[in-house]
Amino acid sequence: MKLSNTQLQNFIGRIKLKEENMQKYRDQINNLKESLEKKIKDDKRTGMKVTKYLLAGSWKKRTILRPTGENPIDIDLVLYVEGDESLKDDLKKLHDFIVEYLKNIYPNKDIDRDVDAEGNTKSIKITFSGTGLELDIVPVVPISNTSEYVYQPQRGGGGKPYVTSVTKQLDFARERKEKNTSFTSIVRAIKWWKNYKELKPVGDEPGLSSFVIELIVSHLELSEGIENDIESGIIRFFRFVSDPNFPIIKFKDAINNLPATFDTPIYVADPTNNDNNAAKKLDNTIWKEVINEANDAFDSLFIAKSKIDEGDTIEEWKHVFGPKFNITKED
Repeated sequence: MKLSNTQLQNFIGRIKLKEENMQKYRDQINNLKESLEKKIKDDKRTGMKVTKYLLAGSWKKRTILRPTGENPIDIDLVLYVEGDESLKDDLKKLHDFIVEYLKNIYPNKDIDRDVDAEGNTKSIKITFSGTGLELDIVPVVPISNTSEYVYQPQRGGGGKPYVTSVTKQLDFARERKEKNTSFTSIVRAIKWWKNYKELKPVGDEPGLSSFVIELIVSHLELSEGIENDIESGIIRFFRFVSDPNFPIIKFKDAINNLPATFDTPIYVADPTNNDNNAAKKLDNTIWKEVINEANDAFDSLFIAKSKIDEGDTIEEWKHVFGPKFNITKED
């Protein structure tokens, strides 16, 4: 039997961060913003300094899931560092500066640095006590003579910094949400599937990122049409990903052309710069797992639609989304 948007919204309500639980995170975020704004305002130094910040990621895009033991609430904090554009080529200097900057704001907090064998910082994280909120610190270097583009280091280290626009990425996500009220629900459900099937990237291990899921759903909205029906949108994603002829995905409003070659199993462009592959952390092994799981999910949900009994239908959906799948309204 087919599940309605109302039924599936009940499931989404169970897996998303609930409004009544958001305040404790908002309080910590607001304290952070006040501290940053004061630091930026009072910083009179010349040369290298943080000039502004942005909150990004699933919190800002409203696709965040409720925390679980292996999946805490995490927020991207983008710090704009100006005064020395050569920082884009000296990531150690950039990361060292950011660590000291954050220590001045939070002298009593442990600034967690993930370093490689040479001692170079790959990522910076702050974890807040009480809530377990994790802040992933993303330093960027604004590009001279451009309005919104920046140099951003590769997440997890390695490779050269790439050119992107955090603000344009957020605008892109906002436009998708405005044009389709079911967009965030479809993305949330597929993110939950990704976590349940253990397909997400962990540390240096390859995996299917939430950003790539969001971009694939966006591509389908732009190329095949807006899908307001949540069930159909979820099934469309699994059908598309399990197709052996997965296309190169690019976006018409992004700058630059696709690279001549790439060494990943798929190519999903950054919606602000076609020269960036958002799927660069995927390898052939994990992508084959993604295809197999997506194919299994497509078959299960197709079977679910043919069932007459609601209980049999729900069992097929549980096969895809796990035992927590439930379409009754939560008390």
